[in-house]
Amino acid sequence: MSFLALAKQAEARLRAANGMAPSDAVDAVNAVSSRPPGVVSSSASGVADVATYQAALHDFWQLMALGLTVDRETAIGAAVKVTRLIDVVGEPEATELRHRWEAEWHRETGRCPRCGERGERHT
Repeated sequence: MSFLALAKQAEARLRAANGMAPSDAVDAVNAVSSRPPGVVSSSASGVADVATYQAALHDFWQLMALGLTVDRETAIGAAVKVTRLIDVVGEPEATELRHRWEAEWHRETGRCPRCGERGERHT
């Protein structure tokens, strides 16, 4: 299953469980702050988009590790932000980058980026 499909499922489940309308999820994106991207040339907007996408994924994976302790606005906002950035970066590049970064994340943290648990990396 693609990350986009996982993110959309997670968003739908959160909205259904909490009675949120889609517009609430969009509004929540503005409330979520992410880590600033790494050093990026200001003239390379494509590189900046990729760095922003990577930072958004890291934020999302950190939330996955926190599990149910994350408030719904933050969770939905992070999922919506990643989904929007997949469109900005474009496919298949977004998926190729995500697969590489998932492997790095697992190596560095020992956590599966998809479920947040320690140990096995689910692909």
